[in-house]
Amino acid sequence: MKKFFYSFLLFLIEVLLFYMISIVLKIPTDLMCRIGLIWFIVILIFKHYKIESTLVWDEIRSDAKAFIYYSMISFAFLYPQLQFYLKVVGIGFFMFCVSVFVNRFLRILLRDFLARKTLIIGTGEGAYRIGKISHHNRFALTKVVGFIKDDDVNEDLYNDDLFDIFEYELLDNIIEEKEIEQVIIAVSHADQAKIDEISKKIFNKVEIIKILPELNFTMAFNSEIIDFDGELLISTSRGKSSAIKRKLKRIIDISAGICGCLLLLPLTLWVIVMNKKNGDTGPIFFKQERIGYRGKSIYIYKYRSMVLGAEEILEELMENDSTIKEEYLTHKKLAQDPRITKVGQFLRKTSLDEFPQFINILKGEMSLVGPRPYLLREKEDMDIYYESIIKCKPGLTGMWQANGRSNVGFKDRCKLDDYYHRNWTLGLDLIIIYKTIKSVFYGKGAL
Repeated sequence: MKKFFYSFLLFLIEVLLFYMISIVLKIPTDLMCRIGLIWFIVILIFKHYKIESTLVWDEIRSDAKAFIYYSMISFAFLYPQLQFYLKVVGIGFFMFCVSVFVNRFLRILLRDFLARKTLIIGTGEGAYRIGKISHHNRFALTKVVGFIKDDDVNEDLYNDDLFDIFEYELLDNIIEEKEIEQVIIAVSHADQAKIDEISKKIFNKVEIIKILPELNFTMAFNSEIIDFDGELLISTSRGKSSAIKRKLKRIIDISAGICGCLLLLPLTLWVIVMNKKNGDTGPIFFKQERIGYRGKSIYIYKYRSMVLGAEEILEELMENDSTIKEEYLTHKKLAQDPRITKVGQFLRKTSLDEFPQFINILKGEMSLVGPRPYLLREKEDMDIYYESIIKCKPGLTGMWQANGRSNVGFKDRCKLDDYYHRNWTLGLDLIIIYKTIKSVFYGKGAL
């Protein structure tokens, strides 16, 4: 009942706003009724009024598709009245923005009323990530009540007291006492017998059951589920991106490269002044050999953020301190690196040290969004992910920068970059750019 109330309220608000913008633009009543019917039918087909536990990115993508279809259908139906077409498209774009904004505003406002009470079974990294996403993304309408403990518990993750953790034996009581509506099974390395056991235990006790699968490097979101005469098969084949999309990505890169290079001029002047002020008279730029597209070596440009002779100092540090050696070999960086200069600390914290890479983007060696440009000595550590990662141009930003930045370990970076290759879309690029800007703004780690 509460979902029907929300959908009806959302519909009424949008109808009112549609009527108001049509009046402002002086659209004739008969035309207003026709384009209104087209818009609301199209956006209904794209499940705008179906209250699902999705992320805001999915809503934006779905409403954008609705706007495109609305524009095409309107052109076909309004051929005799093309003098109004620009206004009709303008109304559609206005309603696209309204649909996203009003839906998000109402979901946040009514979240306590609408959100599904969710229990996550599992306490591994995947389970915790689902919990964090649900907690921070209020659009998702998923309220995590707590976790059911399993054998794999990452104490470093669950020490923030953000969620309650319950013993497995209390599962039935928790579902009843907390009025759980949804259960997400996210048990690390669980075999089919374990999944079956948990599923039977919660069967008919909650409305929705979801399973977080253990995915390997062959799986992607564009994998196809096939009904093979009653047997469920998953096709892991990945089609190549279209030439048009690749050209469009390159156009975006060129535009970003030009804008970035223009910003380099005042930024470089500032770095020169600050370095001299701190007694650093060394070169402000340095270039480093990295793994590029198809494994070709490229030289990326950065502002120098370390003292001169940093590589030799690192070798000496690792030779004299086994803890530093272990940390660097594991994460490929040091959390407290003594080689970083005073100006370099600020540049790294704000990710401004990466700005000269806009030169690489303009040259076509890098892209605005893509995998991390890995060092040549890291090739062996990239393991099975190397072959898929080099199929994309390295990026100024990417999946790992947008999902934790320096807090993400080396292996996880490789997995995220492999994910990017297998699931790339222009929409994913826009999401990564937004999340990177947000991450830099809040200072959550360095690129």
